[in-house]
Amino acid sequence: MTFLLLFFDELRGYIKSKVMIILWFGMPALAILIRFLYQQADVEDPLITISIGLIISSIGSTLSSVMLSTSIVSEKNHNVYELFLVRPVKRWYFLLAKFFAVYLCLVIAVFISYLAMLILEAFDVGVTVDDFIEVLESMLILMAFMAVSCSMGIFFGVLVPSVAAAAILSVYLGNQLSSIIFLLPLFIDFGKPVVVTPIIGYSVTTIIMLLNIFIFNRKQF
Repeated sequence: MTFLLLFFDELRGYIKSKVMIILWFGMPALAILIRFLYQQADVEDPLITISIGLIISSIGSTLSSVMLSTSIVSEKNHNVYELFLVRPVKRWYFLLAKFFAVYLCLVIAVFISYLAMLILEAFDVGVTVDDFIEVLESMLILMAFMAVSCSMGIFFGVLVPSVAAAAILSVYLGNQLSSIIFLLPLFIDFGKPVVVTPIIGYSVTTIIMLLNIFIFNRKQF
């Protein structure tokens, strides 16, 4: 059993899950609704698309983090890994497969949401090249933020034995830590946020995932 087989198996499972259906259809619908409410309130925000993108990506990251943490805890409690680990497959394949499957689904959901808003913006006031570049830069930053959130979800899933505790920690602690990393370059001048934030975000994600693998490898199944 290779990593790709595990990845596609996890991907199929998450695609069919109710949470991902909500993300893929609910997030674009929510983005359109928020944009409509902005218009009704006559809010003048030149970065309205980016602001809404931040809101929906935060919601999506939280849901994905909770889904990752609770699924890992549930599988541990039901001794799922005992069945897999008798086969010649590396333990860290399970974590990476879950991470990339959920992260890919989350990125697609955010991309669809941004695309929906850009289409509405194009019909409403038009979209310039500069607007498109700003949205693209925003997506690059948010992708790093989402990666950290997903890795934190796996961290709590590996670390704690309770499904409820994993969900609570993912919502109230994991998302907050991810936000701090996301906001850090905005308050401290490290350089351009579109360059610095992804570097920090993916570096932190790598460190957390290595820690997750270390802890997971030491677990007794």
